[in-house]
Amino acid sequence: MEGKKEQSGVIRKIKKYKLSVRPFGVLRHLKKKIPIESGQEPEDRVLESEISKVQSHLLPCALYATYSRSDTPEPLKVLWQSAPENSFSLSVIAATIGKPIEAEMEKISKTGDSYESALLESIARESFEQSFHFVARLLGEEAVEESCELSPLVTVGEGNLKEALEALEAHKADILINDSGSISPFFTGVRFCFWNPLKNKKR
Repeated sequence: MEGKKEQSGVIRKIKKYKLSVRPFGVLRHLKKKIPIESGQEPEDRVLESEISKVQSHLLPCALYATYSRSDTPEPLKVLWQSAPENSFSLSVIAATIGKPIEAEMEKISKTGDSYESALLESIARESFEQSFHFVARLLGEEAVEESCELSPLVTVGEGNLKEALEALEAHKADILINDSGSISPFFTGVRFCFWNPLKNKKR
């Protein structure tokens, strides 16, 4: 892991990356918001059209860093408590889809159209999920080069959220958290995963 040690703790920022928002993912969120009878689901082409309309309101941005156990900032060391036994490194990701989508959601909500409001929120939530998946794919490619694989992403709890954002210098991505613990933009979060040796791979 010498190559990875050289990069330990480097905070990377990426923004305006393309999100692969999936119709079936949007539908999954939509069904949680409003009742949809079997056979009455909107067609993929309809959802794809709606997703396309929302793209201009999405400003994805992410900050992420990978740490060895010894180089992990003090506020993040608590995350190692859930690490698999053979983990080599910890990656932490802060991701958002920006604030413009919030203004669009507020505008739609004022029309009183509950379906359109639910659909827009569902697209936003699926976009938010895909923002993490995008970064996870990048990390996954790096992990394979180090003969490792990533554990599933886990959400950083509210008790460690503020410290995690500070460690990642999240203000550089316009991600803020107030004294009451509310995070801005609304569709923003922090997740983490561990680098583990590939199965059947001796190191």
